[in-house]
Amino acid sequence: MEIREQNQFVFRNRNWLNLDNCCEFYGVNKFTVRHYQYDYGDTIQEALEKAIKYTKQIKFVYKGKTYPSLAKCCREMGIPESTVRKCMAETGKTGAVALTHCIKKAEERKYSNPSPFFYREKEYSMFTECCREFNLEPNKVRQKSISLNSSLQDALDFFLLDHPVRRKKNFDDNYSIESVSATCRQYGIKRADVYNYIKDNQCSKEEAIRYYIAVKNKIGTGSITFEGVKYVDVRECCRKLGISYRWVCDRIIYKNAGVDETLFYYKTEKEKWQKMSEEPIYLEDGTKYDNLHDFCRVLKIRQTDIYGYIYRHDCSVQEAADFYASRQAAVDKEMIQIGEMVYTDLQKCCKEQGILYRWVCNKMLRENITASEAVKYYIRKNEKKQLKAQRKAALKVKGKMPEPQRVVVMGQEYESKEKCYKALGITKKLVLRHMRETNCLFEEAAAYCYEKKRKKQFEFRGKTYKSYNACCKAYGVAQEYVALKANRERITRQEAIEKLLEQRENKSTLLVDNLITKDEG
Repeated sequence: MEIREQNQFVFRNRNWLNLDNCCEFYGVNKFTVRHYQYDYGDTIQEALEKAIKYTKQIKFVYKGKTYPSLAKCCREMGIPESTVRKCMAETGKTGAVALTHCIKKAEERKYSNPSPFFYREKEYSMFTECCREFNLEPNKVRQKSISLNSSLQDALDFFLLDHPVRRKKNFDDNYSIESVSATCRQYGIKRADVYNYIKDNQCSKEEAIRYYIAVKNKIGTGSITFEGVKYVDVRECCRKLGISYRWVCDRIIYKNAGVDETLFYYKTEKEKWQKMSEEPIYLEDGTKYDNLHDFCRVLKIRQTDIYGYIYRHDCSVQEAADFYASRQAAVDKEMIQIGEMVYTDLQKCCKEQGILYRWVCNKMLRENITASEAVKYYIRKNEKKQLKAQRKAALKVKGKMPEPQRVVVMGQEYESKEKCYKALGITKKLVLRHMRETNCLFEEAAAYCYEKKRKKQFEFRGKTYKSYNACCKAYGVAQEYVALKANRERITRQEAIEKLLEQRENKSTLLVDNLITKDEG
């Protein structure tokens, strides 16, 4: 009864029992309203007004018929929305004119939905039916057909046989001379997976790439059949079943389990979690919730966060709910100070500072930091974005170049960042990378890169080399042998190089003496 009373609200002088009835009456998307509520902290009335206004703005009229949006119209016409948007951007045409143009082009090239459609000596009633059989999205196949300038059959072969492209199976330690993107293309790995693995596990790029190469070799790259349904690959199967691809990979690699066994395990686990989520939840303060959905709605968190906590800690739904409830109570009690402003409500703070409430909560839970630290992190990030946007806007103005900014690094003032790079002997790429990875200021990143470069330098015979490897290369000695000799004799690497060079000179002198003796004899 309490939940039912909480669901009731008044909107435009009318009492509504729940949000579903109101959204159906006004023809708006319920999840759009929830998005405004949770991410921007709006009341339900403000969120509904925004959703109604947005729905009216995106309505699209084509040939006398009104569609909810351009995307919906494109979907019904069988034309990718991205193609229409690109045509509008390049030609400056309106949406209706651009859509008509794309439909005519599709009919000319027969890329839309040919009927009947033949593939691998089998006849289908239409092209979309063939895509459904192989669990492929027709729009992606059409786009690949256009980019390859080939038939739809060749595009299907690309997704089923040649995608992703693989040229190597074993990891090459000398890959660092290439970019991460090029390496991922060589091994058939998604770049986003590599960076996400680095972020979650705080490891190097080499370790992340080795991990996904092991995943590819273990799982394979061909199509799979699970419970009588054929999928293009394991990733596509996970997406259709609503299972985390990362979880599947971890279990296959670390527990040496089979693909079918792992998929069946997580499918049953998901069903078990869904059953557990329907049970009532009792908190320590006596509050009762009918199910997990009501709990997440009141605390304004996502159910996927609860499932992730259950997976990481191998606990029940009740234990996960207690953790998030205690965390929310700690957030409510915390005083957040931003400059001269002091906030007692985190949602109000996020709304006034222009930050998404969900982002702040996720960062707090993921990195175990306070609300103040999370809010300050995103404020600092937004300031950097605004500064970058201002510089780009200044560059776009014809004949106007931004004035170089003076910077102070390690107590020394430089007229611009470029002169700072040149004077310190560091590269812009390394500085920007350190700023991005650690979210620090330019001065801190430049000082870090300079110290790292200085520590890496190697002095020998009164000359400073860029590194120890560069010195060995200059004198033609093996790096491994120098390090081994220095460790065995407990001397410095400079002394080891001196001894090796002395041995080389003695051998060459002895060889010359032997040759002279033979000539005299």
